[in-house]
Amino acid sequence: MRYSRLFGKTVRDKPRNADSESHQLLLRGGFVRPASGGGFLLLPLGQRVMEKVQAIVAEEIEQCGASVLGFPGGRQSANSDLCRSLRLRRREASSDYAFAEHHGAALAPLAGSLALSYRDLPLLAAGTRWANREEAHPNWGLLAAPEFLFHSVYGFGAGDLATLECLSNIGNSYMRALQRMQVKVWTMRSLSHASTMEIAIETQLAARPTLVCSHCGYAEAAELAESRVPEWPQQPNPGVAAAVYGPGLIQVGPLSQFLGIPVHQTTKTMLFEVQGQVIAACVAGIYGVSEAKLMRLFGGHSLSLAAPEVVKELTNSEVGYAGPVGLPPQVQVIWDLSTEHRNNFEAGANRTDHHCINLNFGRDLPCPAQFFDIRIARPGERCTKCEEGRLEARAAIVLGNLSTVGDLYAELLGAKFLAADKTTHPLPVNCSGLDLSALLAAVVEQHHDGRGIIWPDSVAPFAAQLVSLPTAEAAAESLYQRLRGAGVDVLWDDRTESAGVKFGDADLIGNPVRLVMSRRTGDKIEWKARGAEQVDLVEVEEAVERLRLD
Repeated sequence: MRYSRLFGKTVRDKPRNADSESHQLLLRGGFVRPASGGGFLLLPLGQRVMEKVQAIVAEEIEQCGASVLGFPGGRQSANSDLCRSLRLRRREASSDYAFAEHHGAALAPLAGSLALSYRDLPLLAAGTRWANREEAHPNWGLLAAPEFLFHSVYGFGAGDLATLECLSNIGNSYMRALQRMQVKVWTMRSLSHASTMEIAIETQLAARPTLVCSHCGYAEAAELAESRVPEWPQQPNPGVAAAVYGPGLIQVGPLSQFLGIPVHQTTKTMLFEVQGQVIAACVAGIYGVSEAKLMRLFGGHSLSLAAPEVVKELTNSEVGYAGPVGLPPQVQVIWDLSTEHRNNFEAGANRTDHHCINLNFGRDLPCPAQFFDIRIARPGERCTKCEEGRLEARAAIVLGNLSTVGDLYAELLGAKFLAADKTTHPLPVNCSGLDLSALLAAVVEQHHDGRGIIWPDSVAPFAAQLVSLPTAEAAAESLYQRLRGAGVDVLWDDRTESAGVKFGDADLIGNPVRLVMSRRTGDKIEWKARGAEQVDLVEVEEAVERLRLD
């Protein structure tokens, strides 16, 4: 392609309202442009990259034996609720039509109508469609665009184990695709769905707080991350338990100073309501309570902080002074692992402005039958997955997910399969997906320098960028035609701009190789790999052959 004919050119100035590196570079390089409603148009360069991203993902998923379907639009989004209504209303006809926010709900009855037996399974269906995001960040660009291209795979198996194996194969295929695009990712548990694993990249943006092990690479959302409990020194002998008057001391920092004890010897007690029951969550004072871990402890059921009037009724005190001593028997107390090996610790006295001190299990409180991990781990703590590593604070952006839905849709919609014993069973389903728009941006996030993008060969818009300078235009035209004839994708900068402008644009666009023809190169070509400092003079035949083989 001739650059002079390219729809969309580079931009010199740094764009405003572009917070991510990828968004800035894709705008400046002429890959995307803002559209109405906060969305983005893919310009020819961006479209070429997107087509290669799609092709790589499709090739790897095909290895799983997936069939490609064309999905209707519906209202599918990356964060749709699996349990929402399975019917939508078509405005024009004022009638309902059977299609869910998740296409798995439509595919389940379709698969069930095929009269499948265990011999036909597993069965995989894949497709790509445009989706929408409820919590978009337009200033992040394609990393969190309101509309994005989403690749989905739905797997049906003969039972839960077969469906999990199918999901594992899909995950491996996605990982191979990401490796081909040279994108480094983390896999970590979803905050919202216990049966979902998420694929994420590291970012410098104010995205999801994440803790990552410096040694083994273990990564988890901060609210779910696990860490080893520090071994704090304890007093050898139990002290005298007492209630101390400390007005207004709700924060653990001022409270520990007032009592003259370390912060880890204080106790945070927070009351939550879950399924009509009130629970008291107790953690060492230096930690916060992880609602995500508590939800998993109670089977994924949603919970909420107890209302002030509920706290008042159960503790006879204002919020901030609740403690485990003397709570009504209907309140279940959950103790965190950080509270297990302490003695002479503090806790709220269930009396406004008062605090219990020198509490000990077995004397002042019954020894808990079990301690749980319900705290928010802290950076610097030791990793539970290895001996050497410590957790570091990072941030992550989710690119995709691997989810086990089970037989939810099958039970609701009557989708079944015939088992080996001639009995029918609900047809379980898993669903996986990758945000291809965000994936394109992720490549840029991880492959750029101060001059521009450095595209990996697998997804670069062109294999090379040819730059012609004065007196070499005719030779460049000849080389351009030869490369095209050899099947090499080449972008020829045929403008009458200066060498500095052309070189700067070539670095900004980031194709893997820059070829220069000028008076100085004579009958040879200047070959420079993007990201390298070395420049080589090569023969025309050698350049054509190297690019053809690549």
